[in-house]
Parts: sequence; structure tokens; C-alpha cells
Amino acid sequence: MPARLADIERAARQSGLEILKPKGKHAWKARRPSDGKTYGIPSHNGLKTEITEVYIRAFCRCFDLDETQFRKLL
Repeated sequence: MPARLADIERAARQSGLEILKPKGKHAWKARRPSDGKTYGIPSHNGLKTEITEVYIRAFCRCFDLDETQFRKLL
């Protein structure tokens, strides 16, 4: 099920990640402060945008998060 970027941002903070606003027309980014690893999140309507399953799964893979546990935080 898709989730709004605002929900993903809240869950990401609980997982030790931060969501960065775009500079200009670039995608929003999730970043792990400890090593600087980033993942781009397409969000044309800001925090109201619904992010599809494909991006949520890839987000979890990128940061080695358990998808089931991450979805519980949403």
C-alpha cells in the first residue's frame, strides 16, 4: 500500500535516517548521517505525495531496513 512522504519521513527519523528537501527541482533524498548514504525519493507534491510500493521496497533495501518493521512505523 502506498504511503505519504510525511509518514515515510516520520518512520525514517525513528530508524535513524533523515529526509532532505530538494534544492530546486531535484528529488527529495533520504540520508543516513553516519555514512552519508543517500536514496532519491520522487515527490512532486512534497510531503503530501503518495510514494509507491516500488520506492518503499527499494528504500528499505538501500538502508538495510526490515520492510515489515518499517511498514509498522508508517
